[in-house]
Amino acid sequence: MKPPETTQILQRPLWEDPRVHLLDDVWLLTIFAILIATAVPWLLSGFDVQMGVASWGLLALGAIHVAFTSMAEPTRPQMAWRNGTLTVLHFIGVVCVGFIWQHTGGLQNPLFLSVFALPVVGAIFLSRWHPYFTALVAVAVVIAVSLSLAPELRWYASGLNPAGAWIANLFSNQPSDVAVPFSGFYAPSRYFVVLLEVFAILLFACAVAAEYLGTIFERLYLHVYVARAEAESGQELWTTLIEKLPLPALLIDADSLQVICASDIALKKFGADDSPVGGRNLFEAIRFSYPDIVQELIHGEDGMAQLAVVRVADQLRVTQVRVQHVAQKGHRFALLLIEDTTEAFSVKAALDTAEHAALVVGARGQVLAFNKPAAGLFAGTAVGVDAAGLLPQPGPDVRWWDPGLAGRRKMHVEISPRIYQVTSSAVALPGEEERVYVIAFLPVGKAGAAGELADDATRTTTTLVQTR
Repeated sequence: MKPPETTQILQRPLWEDPRVHLLDDVWLLTIFAILIATAVPWLLSGFDVQMGVASWGLLALGAIHVAFTSMAEPTRPQMAWRNGTLTVLHFIGVVCVGFIWQHTGGLQNPLFLSVFALPVVGAIFLSRWHPYFTALVAVAVVIAVSLSLAPELRWYASGLNPAGAWIANLFSNQPSDVAVPFSGFYAPSRYFVVLLEVFAILLFACAVAAEYLGTIFERLYLHVYVARAEAESGQELWTTLIEKLPLPALLIDADSLQVICASDIALKKFGADDSPVGGRNLFEAIRFSYPDIVQELIHGEDGMAQLAVVRVADQLRVTQVRVQHVAQKGHRFALLLIEDTTEAFSVKAALDTAEHAALVVGARGQVLAFNKPAAGLFAGTAVGVDAAGLLPQPGPDVRWWDPGLAGRRKMHVEISPRIYQVTSSAVALPGEEERVYVIAFLPVGKAGAAGELADDATRTTTTLVQTR
């Protein structure tokens, strides 16, 4: 299992507008439905179809699918003619389906008509009224194909009214070059009329259902659009916040190590040159003396590099680098916080290389800091240890490190086998009555030569031997 602090990377969708993408999927499903509606009767029932002519219709549908796929690419700009082109391609696809039905049985293969429901449903991704227009086009195509194939239907239409007779005359001279799938099949004209009526009712019912589904889709898409806009607004605010942070901070791509954005203070303090750092490699923009530790933290888990030296122009600065991984725009990023600790490092280095031992004691008597000579002088010292236990006390309530009201006091103590001059200084804390004490231990001689500092009575003690 992943630890809870691991960054969860959310993949960004490959498309900006899902409507065209879904319309393309509908037409791909239509192609597969046509293949099944043609192949199953052909293989199971000896269905004689004109595969050569029908393949041209399938080829045209394949070209329409390729066109939809090309227009669904997120990199393609949104043109004014885009919606009109999608509508024309969609209606051409309906005509191609009618052409394929004409050469795969026509009226004697009525189950094929269910394929027309897919373009009607898919038309909802164009607009709210497109399913009804697509249903009208599909009904018109099916009626035209039926009149060209069935003389009984032309005879029935010619007897309705003058308009029906005119339409029947348009298809009366059509050559009947479509092979009859079942030579013994015969149906009266009423069968064909009922078939077309049921087909028209079915398509318009699909159009109504598509409009309802489209309404639901639009609501969901609106919610996604609003959430995405709020997320992008939050990311923009986040980037601005990083740039205006009052401390050195950089947002780094964890994979490519490119700088996404940086605070103004980071650029002023640690920038290698005056050129912008956005898009540059982190270690080109900021010259770490030992970049492997920082790179490990960026590629790995959150952490801190205590001593990271950065070269700025002809100067070296000691820094502390903290790495926190975050997720933004579907990618894994690392937030770098760089703290300049050059002054603290220099003070500590000066104290560690000094000849005298030094302690910093808090108001409650706990050790707050110490240098290396103090660690050698007091084996049990550590941050948080009670300073009262470092030296033997003449009384349980004696605070030997407190200089009193004077604020500074010197004394001598014997820490075998040497005698040390102890200087205790009180440092006031702004706004507080309590003080912090800085104590220095300077060796002045061996215990056997302590007569220069005290008389015989005080020389035998192991605590304070002289106070000034």
